Amino acid sequence: MLDSCSALSRLILIEENYDRVMERSRESPSAPVMIVSVNRMNSIFLSYRREDSEGQAGRLYDDLVAVFGSDSVFMDVAAIQPGRDFRKSIDQSLNSCGVFLSLIGKNWLSAKDTSGQRRLDDPADFVRIETGAALKPDLPVIPVLVQGASAPKPDQLPDDLKELAFRNAVELTHARWDSDIEVLIKALRPHISQSSPKLSLSP
Repeated sequence: MLDSCSALSRLILIEENYDRVMERSRESPSAPVMIVSVNRMNSIFLSYRREDSEGQAGRLYDDLVAVFGSDSVFMDVAAIQPGRDFRKSIDQSLNSCGVFLSLIGKNWLSAKDTSGQRRLDDPADFVRIETGAALKPDLPVIPVLVQGASAPKPDQLPDDLKELAFRNAVELTHARWDSDIEVLIKALRPHISQSSPKLSLSP
């Protein structure tokens, strides 16, 4: 799987370098500035629940990477380094994303933890944190329905996720997977930028 933290670190480093260059440029207007081409992605954040749709998530990840490249897809909070606040890591990943995919299978709504509590009702649930954070900013959130699942209704969701019920969904079916993926990729392209220039002061 993609090491999302490594990709995220590269993105953060680019942003920090850009800010330092612009600050130095303001301090020394006559200093020469050089344009250096680098990749700066508006990435795809793929959210899924392991016990619900792990197989479909892996297949979708492979198809997206084949089209957009591995650095453009963030998947799996398990890649977050030990000791890091996963809430902050999720927020940082979302800040670099152009679109959020919420993969929803038949058990996405009803999945329960070992105590019998519905996972979505737990404020510390990874999927709830990811989805709630994605719904706050002006970020396209696409429910991706698999296994014949239906889009969730507002009264089935906690308050911070109710907005998800009003986002237009895309369905991926086993029988039409390839054609369904083409529809999804076409919808994603406007949100994914491949590269942009970076400013750097020459020595």
